[in-house]
Parts: sequence; structure tokens; C-alpha cells
Amino acid sequence: MEFFLDIDGVILDFETSFIDFIRHEYLPDLPQDYVPTSWEVVDEFNGLDIVEVFNKFNRSSGFSRLKPLVNVESFNRISRQYPVYLVTNLTDAQFSDRKKNLALHQLNYKEIHLAGHFDFGIENYPTKSATIAKLHQKGERLIFLDDHPRNCEDVKENLPEAEVYLMSRPHNRNKKNRDWIRVENWDGFVGKVFNSGV
Repeated sequence: MEFFLDIDGVILDFETSFIDFIRHEYLPDLPQDYVPTSWEVVDEFNGLDIVEVFNKFNRSSGFSRLKPLVNVESFNRISRQYPVYLVTNLTDAQFSDRKKNLALHQLNYKEIHLAGHFDFGIENYPTKSATIAKLHQKGERLIFLDDHPRNCEDVKENLPEAEVYLMSRPHNRNKKNRDWIRVENWDGFVGKVFNSGV
């Protein structure tokens, strides 16, 4: 068995830190329980240049101090038993900070790779399915977990043997299930994969 896992929105809580940053830097009256409704959050904050806000957040200390969404002990128990590859949709400039964030929580994994549906305008930016295809050992059970439906569609379309799981997050709640299994949280994912837990 092999695991191919997204990071932000699956292993680490990007949304909460990003919304906290917006509240602190731009919108102090934003409710504490505010929940974003889209992945891009382009239309949610009138008057804000969301690209500029994203870039500022990505340069802040908060970007490399996201809190875990996983149970760290459970995650590391799996990574001791099976190869765990992290496949995240970030740029080269963000790569070091994300690795530091994972190390901060003592999360162990085999390798980390940059890939995903959003290419940042970077020529030949790889898809997750293309990256996974290079790493996957034929005959091994292939487990993929992401929070963005487009990545799930990409992997299922190009690697039909994959077991594809979609982590429920605010931005994908209204997306109809297709050829993936929706899970509500890390424990729910582990329970589905192992039929009870590990």
C-alpha cells in the first residue's frame, strides 16, 4: 500500500490561518467563526485584492505555522508502515516553508513533491496524476487524498486503479461526489482505508 497525500487542507489547516490573517491585517470585524465558501475566495472579501493578500500571507510567519488537521501519532504510525508521499500544489518559493511547517509538528513522510491543478503560470507545472504515476509501484494499493475535486478527478481519470478520497472542507461541501470517497476528517479517512483504524 502507498499513500499520496495533499498537504494544505488535508494535513495542515491553511484556511483557518489564512482567515485569521485577513482578520488581523484587513478586516478586524470578520466573525471569529467565518467559514470561506470557495477555494479561491476571490469574491468573498469585497475591496481586497485577494492575490495581493495571498502573497502577503505566503510571506508571513503564519504560512509556515499552520496547525495540523491530522492526528500526528496516527499519521506517523502509517508512515512507519507504508510509504507516504506528499504531493502539494505550491510554488518552489513556498516549498521550504511548508517543509519547515511539517517538521514543526514532527510529521514523517517518505518524499514531498510539487504538483497540482493550479499551475501558477509556471510552464510544465506537473499534475498530481503525472507525479504519482512516476512514484507508484505497480501492484501496490494506491491511496490518494486531497481536498480539491479537480485533483481528485485528475487522479481518478489518469490512474483508475487509485482509491481516491476527498477531504471535506468548506470550499468543496457542495461538490457532488463522483468517483471518489468523501471523508470528513483524518480519523474518518483512516477508518475507511483500514476498515476500522490503525
